[in-house]
Amino acid sequence: MRTRLSTIILACAAIAGAAMVSGCSKSPFRLSGQAINFTTRAGGSASTKTAYGTDQEKEIDGVKRNFQALDWVTGDVITIASPQAVVQNDADEAHASNYVVTVKTKGVPSTGSVQNESANGLMWTDKESYDFYAVYPKTREGLTLNYTDGKVTATIPAEQELTGETTTKDVTTGKGEDAVTITYKVYQPDMQYAYMTAVAKGVTETDEAGAVELEFNPAFTAFEFNVSSIDDEPIELTEFELLSPEGRSDKISGSFTMTAGQLSTAAVSAGTQSVKVAMDETVKETEGLSFTVFTLPVVNTDALRIRFTSKDGEDATKTSWIDLKYSDDAEKARDNAGKALTFQPGHKYRINMLKLPSSQWKISIVAVFEDWVDAEEEVIIYI
Repeated sequence: MRTRLSTIILACAAIAGAAMVSGCSKSPFRLSGQAINFTTRAGGSASTKTAYGTDQEKEIDGVKRNFQALDWVTGDVITIASPQAVVQNDADEAHASNYVVTVKTKGVPSTGSVQNESANGLMWTDKESYDFYAVYPKTREGLTLNYTDGKVTATIPAEQELTGETTTKDVTTGKGEDAVTITYKVYQPDMQYAYMTAVAKGVTETDEAGAVELEFNPAFTAFEFNVSSIDDEPIELTEFELLSPEGRSDKISGSFTMTAGQLSTAAVSAGTQSVKVAMDETVKETEGLSFTVFTLPVVNTDALRIRFTSKDGEDATKTSWIDLKYSDDAEKARDNAGKALTFQPGHKYRINMLKLPSSQWKISIVAVFEDWVDAEEEVIIYI
């Protein structure tokens, strides 16, 4: 007699400068023919609703770090697959099923319960042990999950958009008479590229009364940029690009493969050397723009470049750029002088106080430049 499979999913948050934190609490599910029940700790398909949560501060090993949650939103859907378990009442004995999240709590962690998207879900068969692979959001064109070996294929597009609702945030830099408050227009990121994966292997029906635990971790790299004008002149932005310049070899966007739950296996299968965002936005000295882009989850080997294009008169354009690397000043940067800043997969990097000139060609990073010298970016968030 076959019984329905119930599962627990966890997605753990980790911090800047540290390995992914393990040890999420375990909550066993029960067999005995019950419907699949999920609880999640974390945190979309073109229809994903998952969102970045608010910043929270925690102390790890005596150092205060910032977290940012991936908050589940009711209606998010994941895919779970298994080479041993099959989908109940499926004539083809499919080995994967989709599950819908219902939010319980937000923050770090974000929790939710999960139920079948359709009437049927994975169930136990007569195998001695089971392997489970999962991907978030649910599989679609450009995102697949192989149930036999957990191979994930996913795509990060080279052209991304400023989409969704906007909010504002105020950031003050400087002190006393030199203090300046910048109000940023904040575009929420397109979370359909915020991939997460999970794996649980060697699970038996008797382990912890049949408990299956899936810990989701991110399979992308995210960059949040906060930009304004360095002087009083407004700047009309037409395009942003994060790129690996000519002569450098890093792939920023395209397709990649990995084994679910093993980000270290991520490899580019077909990549391009930039991510572009078309825009029609104006920034001023006290009115800025904040937005996020997603890139492939692989470490860069050379310095990446940020490049903005803006209007120059009625018909022409000009560009401003900066390479993301340590200072060339050996006294400041010590052994890292002139070296590229490397960005680890599965992390979000927040790059603050980018200042665009109205008449020059190169961007500057003001107020927090010393953070870059010491490779201590203002906020680096593992999700």
